[in-house]
Amino acid sequence: MAACHAPPFLCFLAWIQPIIVNQQLPSDLLSPSQLLFKKSFDFIVVGGGSAGCVVASRLSEEPNWRVLLLEAGGEEYKSADVPGLLTYNWDTNLDWQYKTKPDEKYCGGKSCVWNSGKVLGGTSILNGMVYNRGNARSYDAWKELGNEGWGFDDVLPYFKKSENNADQDIAANTMYHSKGGPLNVQRFAFKDKNVQPLVDALEELGYHQVDINGGNQTGVTIAQFTQKNGSRLSSNKAFLAPVRKRKNLTVVTNARVVRVVMDPITKRATGVEYVWEKFKHMGKHTIRAEKEIILSAGAIKSPQLLMLSGIGPRSVLTEKGIEVIEDLQVGQNLQDHPTSNGILLNLGDKQKSISNGLNILREFSEYMRNNDGPLSQVGPLQVSFYIKSRYADPKIDYPDIQFFLPPVYKTKEAPGEVKSPNTQYNRIMFQPGVMMQKSRGYVTITDSNPFSDPVIVPHYFQVEDDLNVLIDAYNFIYKNLSNTKVFKGLGMALDTTPAPECAHEKFGTEPYWICLARNLTLTLHHFSGTCKMGPRSDTSSVVDANLLVHGTKNLRVADASIIPVLGNSNTNAPVIMIGEKAADIIKESFVVTFS
Repeated sequence: MAACHAPPFLCFLAWIQPIIVNQQLPSDLLSPSQLLFKKSFDFIVVGGGSAGCVVASRLSEEPNWRVLLLEAGGEEYKSADVPGLLTYNWDTNLDWQYKTKPDEKYCGGKSCVWNSGKVLGGTSILNGMVYNRGNARSYDAWKELGNEGWGFDDVLPYFKKSENNADQDIAANTMYHSKGGPLNVQRFAFKDKNVQPLVDALEELGYHQVDINGGNQTGVTIAQFTQKNGSRLSSNKAFLAPVRKRKNLTVVTNARVVRVVMDPITKRATGVEYVWEKFKHMGKHTIRAEKEIILSAGAIKSPQLLMLSGIGPRSVLTEKGIEVIEDLQVGQNLQDHPTSNGILLNLGDKQKSISNGLNILREFSEYMRNNDGPLSQVGPLQVSFYIKSRYADPKIDYPDIQFFLPPVYKTKEAPGEVKSPNTQYNRIMFQPGVMMQKSRGYVTITDSNPFSDPVIVPHYFQVEDDLNVLIDAYNFIYKNLSNTKVFKGLGMALDTTPAPECAHEKFGTEPYWICLARNLTLTLHHFSGTCKMGPRSDTSSVVDANLLVHGTKNLRVADASIIPVLGNSNTNAPVIMIGEKAADIIKESFVVTFS
């Protein structure tokens, strides 16, 4: 174990983390037996993430439909429940740990790490739990691209269908919110000590509190999260776990789908090939779908699976020796919200949140007893705010910068070496998201081997406007927020020590900001767009407005990959909405009559 210069308990936590997270649950070992004597199902859902759990749950509401959900990862772990340990499941066996192709224009010329859930519940196990639908104009833009039925007025009922808003002041706005759905949404009951100062500082600058899921976004919010009583509520827990006992629903973990079986003549999807994740050497197995296959494997895996199945750019498939079933621009149109590290707020002594070992043990005990105390929340990440860059229309409420405020614990001896709970920090990081990125990347396959890592090229900052948006965000913190009376009164001040990677530039100048963006680039994990939704006349599209893959039969995609233009929000809530709407589309297409 590397030398640790943090308080002893944090060192202990860093050491024991792999032991806690990598525990194998017995229920995973039972999964293979569930398919031993099964030859077919009506519907096969590939991927048990934010959308897949919803699709499987909703389709199995029809008792005569046999539904199979296949997930490459294992069951959800207890360690994911604790909000204060938000990042402790990253870079573990619950994570695909994707890496992008290196590029000198971002991530310091190295591969960017893209965390993505490989577990039942998908990335809703790893994410920050923020419930953020995005601006209404984002969805209206989908409709304007020819996707009838996907404007904001069309999708709002599906957001509300999922929602159980537990904050009475917000739930009272029934135009935008509802109660009674499976997805509990609420603010954290435990309020971090820096939440109010952050809100006060922004209000000092004229940014008032808003419900970002209501009529306005520009401003500051004490966010709502997909959690219930201080415990993470993943898509798995909200939608799947309550119905796992349905006789017509089969959920199998540790089963990685490697190909959709396609009839090359009719172009009909007839089944899937899969392997047991822990026993790949035992070979592939096939199971049939009598009605449909729905890919909900995410913006990286869904396009990879399509290409391995013969659906994708002809030039790519031919080069890799894969028979072309349908020539489509699969894997193109990759979008994300980039941000960066590098803007740190030093906290006054009273605003620091650092406990001694005994107090931390008490916090853990308090959480284990009743899901209460500091560990039942995410620290300053409770606060988020939207502002506009030089490119945003000043006349309308459609902001293009969203700030996230992760807590940071650093020591002079080993800055950043030890991961700490969100309850233990002495600085706050300002991470501005470029929420209307103009650059587009792509995902493709390395070869025909399903176990080869996909090639991911995000093309961050390929369009210079994206870089300028970050510059505007940095300047807002540097010139405005850091100089508020609220911050000065509490001894909170910007750390103007240059990042080592950018020490050759003067802090606060445009060259310094550009250096930060290109060297300390981070993803907000909002990967999308790689199976673009659009009419067949749009040659860049992959699925139609009913999510059917162009030119094929019985094959749909329902996840973040279908998003044609990424909106200005986190993606978990929109992806759950996509799952809800996809299930209804499927039900309607089979003319199901419910008693």
